[in-house]
Amino acid sequence: MEQKILTKIEPVKLPWKVKILYCMGEFSKTTTIIMLMAFGMYFYTEVCGIPSGVASTIILVAKIWDIINDPMMGALVDRTKSKEGKCRIWLKYMTLPGAIIFALAFMMPELTATGKIVWVAITYTLQGMTATALMIPLNTLMGRLTSDPVERASLNQIKGIINLIPNLVVPAATMPMVIYFGKGGADMQRGFLVVGIIYAVVFLLSNLLAYIGTRGYEPLEHLAEENSGQETAKVEQPSMGSVLKALVKNTPWLFCIALYLVDMLASSISSTVMTWYFQYNIGSIPLMSLVSTVSLGASLVVYIFLGVFIKKFGNAGTAAIGCVLSVIGFALRFILHDSSTAVLLAGNIISNLGTGLVGCTILLCIFDAKVYGEWKTGVDNEAILMSGFSVSYKTGQALGGPVAGYLLMTVPYVAQAAAQEQSVLNLWFYESTLMPAVGFAIALVFALLLMKYEKKVPQMQAEIEARKVGKEA
Repeated sequence: MEQKILTKIEPVKLPWKVKILYCMGEFSKTTTIIMLMAFGMYFYTEVCGIPSGVASTIILVAKIWDIINDPMMGALVDRTKSKEGKCRIWLKYMTLPGAIIFALAFMMPELTATGKIVWVAITYTLQGMTATALMIPLNTLMGRLTSDPVERASLNQIKGIINLIPNLVVPAATMPMVIYFGKGGADMQRGFLVVGIIYAVVFLLSNLLAYIGTRGYEPLEHLAEENSGQETAKVEQPSMGSVLKALVKNTPWLFCIALYLVDMLASSISSTVMTWYFQYNIGSIPLMSLVSTVSLGASLVVYIFLGVFIKKFGNAGTAAIGCVLSVIGFALRFILHDSSTAVLLAGNIISNLGTGLVGCTILLCIFDAKVYGEWKTGVDNEAILMSGFSVSYKTGQALGGPVAGYLLMTVPYVAQAAAQEQSVLNLWFYESTLMPAVGFAIALVFALLLMKYEKKVPQMQAEIEARKVGKEA
């Protein structure tokens, strides 16, 4: 019996197996992101001995390049035609290179001081490029598996629950594993290398599961044009000029990008200094594992009931609630100055609930922006829109990580010291509490602006369908 081949995006009801396996790609992405955000700068400065200013510049330049090539990658995905689909083909061929390069990013050969800098610059930049070649197709694939908004919300809900695992395990288990494999902390370079390889294997297997699990669910539109015995009008691809003009006119998409950029900036700064903060300010790296475990364990409740939030408050409304919770959590810690473990735990639980809600709804907000863009301009460019999501994430990282590194140059920070000056401790405290609180307060403004557009999405979608029917007639 001949297998039916999808040639357009339809409101498909996805089996649970497909949903879970697709979300394994998100699992791999989150694992590597958190590892780099939470431990990359620490590894370069404390373990490899690279000056914080140099490490910050490497990260900044690499992220700027990422920002430049993200739209290029989006354009490539939009124009990809293969029997594997325009998205899945990238998962097939870029997963292995991505895993190898990620492992190399946490390997430091015996080199001169200049050689180490060159090694970090090359491996970090290549890691970002391979991540882009996987992230944009994976994000785009979510919108291509089904056009059913309920199914997309369900995918996002499962993604959020699955992503709790790396959010829990990576911050909690990385340093204990590094110390264990690093001979009790005597050889931290070896420890980071082994852990980097472990996460690279997880990355490899998870992406391959996503590739295998979504087989047959990505539409192959170009095959309709090649179907023998039928004449199908070729759809003309919009020019890059028209695509860029459509992006500029897509106001809700711009709000989505701004919201997530500020979100990632705030999160990146606090994540970058987390290991230092627990080592020097709190005086207990093991406590970081406890805080991460309790905070993210509590977040599971919100992810389970994410559908209820979205049904009652909408995508943008849920993101706004997430921003409010994040502000409350970070502000609580700032006002009470992390005076006890209970305060630290409470603040982290509340802020993690908030960041989880924002992270789970931002893609849904971008899908709504896609509808607005097509309604207003007639241009359907989903991969380019997803590249904007990637750009906002990477811009936040490009600014967050290096900002934390450059700020270290303004205080008398001493790498590998037994203790740090009070001005250094104050800096890490502000970066862990006040700065993220301000960032999420700004993000809240963009979430509120998005809410008015979201209410009109069903009407816009109906008008788009009516136009298509008119053209076919």
